[in-house]
Parts: sequence; structure tokens; C-alpha cells
Amino acid sequence: MPKMIPPTGLKEIAVKTERGTKLYKADRSGLINVDNPKHAKQMKDEGLGQASLQGASDPKLGFTCIECGFGSWFAKCSRCGHLNERIEMDGSSG
Repeated sequence: MPKMIPPTGLKEIAVKTERGTKLYKADRSGLINVDNPKHAKQMKDEGLGQASLQGASDPKLGFTCIECGFGSWFAKCSRCGHLNERIEMDGSSG
């Protein structure tokens, strides 16, 4: 279930469905929980972002664990405990 990040101040959004419209409201954290991938796509098209649940989303930032694949801002994986090295885009260690 994707979580969408609305612009500041947006508390709810209506999306078109096959049967009319569906209203999604932001939770306490300000994120909107979406239960349908088509609705999430509509929200992206309207300018909302999708929250990243994998930690660091840019491979140049943070670390990707070579043991379990988890993305993290820290060298030591918070999921499995493996100590990772930063892998540069050309494949060398950094």
C-alpha cells in the first residue's frame, strides 16, 4: 500500500474511480495511505510524491546492504547488521 506525500497544507484529495470519486485523507503524520495503485498514479500525476520505505533512495547517497539489499543512510545495516562499504557507480569501493 503506497504512502503519498501531499504538498504542505493539503489534508485530503479526491481521485476519479470507475464508480465516481474516492476521498483520501492524510493521517496524523501527514501522509496519505492509498489502497489502489491506479489511485496512486493519479496522485503522482497531480504532483504528489511517493514516500520511500527503503531508506536511501539515491545510490550515491547512503549504503545498500550487499547481504540483504536494504537501503540505509548508515554503513552498518539496521536490518541484518552487516557492515557495508560504499560502492561507486563504476563498481569500485569508495
